[in-house]
Amino acid sequence: MANVDEILARYRPYGPVFRPGEKAPVSGTFVCDRGTMLPPVRVQITKGEQFPEAEGLGQHTRWRGTDSQA
Repeated sequence: MANVDEILARYRPYGPVFRPGEKAPVSGTFVCDRGTMLPPVRVQITKGEQFPEAEGLGQHTRWRGTDSQA
């Protein structure tokens, strides 16, 4: 089974991925996909605020920015 970081490395060209505890580079809405059976979690974060852990994922939480310009 592939490591989580190896899987995420495949998608890095589509934008940065953030872990819990990292600080947000910009203000905006970020989303965490929790798999196919659960809805994604969305959070509104201001620049410099730390990313939280998503429910049920703990340290495996990964956040990505949403395209608010679309």
